[in-house]
Amino acid sequence: MVDQQKAVWDKLWSHKVSYRWDSLSQIIYDTIHKWVNPIQNLSILEAGSGTGKISLRLASEGAQVTLVDYSEKALENSREAFGQESCQGTFILSDIRKIQAPNDKYDLTWNAGVLEHFTFNEKVDILNEMARITKPGGIILILTPYSKCLPYRVGKAFAEKQGVWMYGVEDPVTTLADEFEESGIPLLSETDIGFVNSLDFLDFIPQSDIIKQSIIQWYQELSDEEKNLFPGYLLVSVGKKEG
Repeated sequence: MVDQQKAVWDKLWSHKVSYRWDSLSQIIYDTIHKWVNPIQNLSILEAGSGTGKISLRLASEGAQVTLVDYSEKALENSREAFGQESCQGTFILSDIRKIQAPNDKYDLTWNAGVLEHFTFNEKVDILNEMARITKPGGIILILTPYSKCLPYRVGKAFAEKQGVWMYGVEDPVTTLADEFEESGIPLLSETDIGFVNSLDFLDFIPQSDIIKQSIIQWYQELSDEEKNLFPGYLLVSVGKKEG
């Protein structure tokens, strides 16, 4: 399955990649800042970096960033983007289940939209590796599509039935508590973010834009307490390495 998934990403990253900063990038960036701040001079590794867009932003703020991916094309895109912005980064071609990086090196290891493509045991392997390379007292931050987010689930299901889902095998996550426990990482927090971003998945459904815009307008008028009733697109699971 891993080889098939790698082929999916190689194909995806072979197309033109956008580095436009968007609202989803912003909420992920804000989540990182919530857990590690200030960013300057921190050592940060993104395990399964894809475009590397957010790591590029962190590098521009003075973080020492390392991007790890098993897609050479993904890393090639990232190197080019970093070069265009005159930012420094380290790029490692590696399977994140066996990361080619030393122990206890990083203040933060993180990824977004990665673990949902792996089995339970593979998730544990990845978390073990992320913990290994994180400094004692450092943060392990994981963002995955949330199983309780209705717009995401509806759009994804429609796209899969129509044969237009381009992200391969993707199992939405309810919690990573068991995986963190199996990895020996204390789980500090698990929350969700990005309800409005989840509505983008309705774009897979023809003529859904009027419904999407109506939901956005309705949601924005809710109180913060009411907004919390509706699960967001991403589950945010945060652990801390002991020591």
